[in-house]
Formats: sequence, structure tokens, C-alpha cells
Amino acid sequence: MKKLLLLICLIPLLSCAQQPKKTEILIKSADNKPISYDEMSYLLLTGDYKMENIKNEAGNFSEIRLLKTTSAEKEAALNSLITPNKFFKKGEPVPNIKFTTIDGKSLSFEQLKGKVIVVNFWFTTCAPCLKEIPELNELYEKYKQNDNVVFLAISTDKKETVEDFLAKRSFNYQHVAGMEQQLEDLEIGTFPTNLIISPEGKTVFIVGGYFPPIKSILEYWIDKNL
Repeated sequence: MKKLLLLICLIPLLSCAQQPKKTEILIKSADNKPISYDEMSYLLLTGDYKMENIKNEAGNFSEIRLLKTTSAEKEAALNSLITPNKFFKKGEPVPNIKFTTIDGKSLSFEQLKGKVIVVNFWFTTCAPCLKEIPELNELYEKYKQNDNVVFLAISTDKKETVEDFLAKRSFNYQHVAGMEQQLEDLEIGTFPTNLIISPEGKTVFIVGGYFPPIKSILEYWIDKNL
């Protein structure tokens, strides 16, 4: 069954009941400038920052300060976002899915070995899916001249539905349609889901749901595997 995952509370540490309400806490960026709660949440999700809780003289939390992460801390933070899936386990070979793009090209994950494969699972009436398309298009533009990166959008919708959508709105990945049963078999039930496959044909990263900094998250894993 299709399930839309809207991440309302993005950072579990910020939901601790023992902390003051977010409106009572001063939040500062790594360069010591005040920022909003939403800005902080975005920056934490990039993996580039971690937070330090600061107490006042009374021993209560009064300030959150962002600090730059090390490379190891960033990778650990991004790995913590991975959505569990028994068919796409980090570091393990992916299933050899075979498919045909809407323009008639027959492909498979096995056939695409040697390239970084960037996959987006979506459908045309999925609001979070549509919201991230501009970011995904920017990602595509960055790597479109690189033959070692392949972008695939795999939809549960019928071919005609995807074609009608693309006639009205740009989504620059290669498109595969009519995959509802296959995705159900692979236990892809959260949309959107983004997947990175290494040139060796192994799962690098998979995450379900809408993440505002999805472009920078995927860039990190693409660059790490090129």
C-alpha cells in the first residue's frame, strides 16, 4: 500500500520532553548567528553539523549551538537516515531488477554495473514526491555530462500517466513506469524513496520520505562512489 512519509519531527534529539520548548531556546549557527528551528533542522539533516546543548546558570537548557562535523561524523549522520529494507541492505548486492524505460530502452541493474545508479521511486499524485523534483532536477544537471552516473525514476503509475505528467512538468531522470507490483515485492512502500547503487552493484544509501536537503545528501553519496 502506498504510504506518504511526511517528516514532521526530523531530529529525535529535539523532541526530548525534558528540554524547554523550542521557542524558549536560542539557536545559533556555527558562525554564532541566530537561526530558526527550521533552519537548524535543515542543516542537521545535511550531516554537515551537529548540535551542542548549552545550559544556563540555573542548569536548564537555554541555547543550541551548531558545530561543524568531522568527515566521519557526517557519514555516520547520513547513514543514520537509511531506511531499513531487506532487499537493499547497505554494502550488499542489489536485486537484478529488469525494466524498460518509457522510451523503449531495456535495462537492468546488472547491465548498469560500473556506474553510480541514482534511483527515485515515486508516483505522480504523491505530494512529497513532487516537492522534491526541483532538487532532483538540479542534481541531474550537475552530473548529466558524467557518463558514470545514471538517473532513473521508477513509478508505480502506468506509462500513459507518466507521459502525461512529463508533458506538463519537467522531471529529467530516465523514466520507468508500471512498476507497482515490483515495488511492492521489494517492500518499497514509502514515497518518495531515493536509492544510490555503487558501481559494484551494491546498496550505498536508501532513504524513504521527503527530506528538504535531499540534493546535498545524494551528492555526498554520488561523489563518494565516483
